[in-house]
Amino acid sequence: MPLAARLAGSLLRSAARPGPPRRGVISGPPQQPLGPGESVVGFLAMFVSCLGPAAWVLANLEEYKKRE
Repeated sequence: MPLAARLAGSLLRSAARPGPPRRGVISGPPQQPLGPGESVVGFLAMFVSCLGPAAWVLANLEEYKKRE
């Protein structure tokens, strides 16, 4: 068996084995639902992190055009 085939087989075999079970993961509805204030803060953080850089570029577009 060629070396490359043996290496690929050993890499794939180890990746296919399941690891130890995860502990501390609880599925189901939350025990304490989020309030409206926490939801607003979360949505605001996502909005700023996703659209903030694009807004910055659009606000400074004229300055970017001046550079050569």
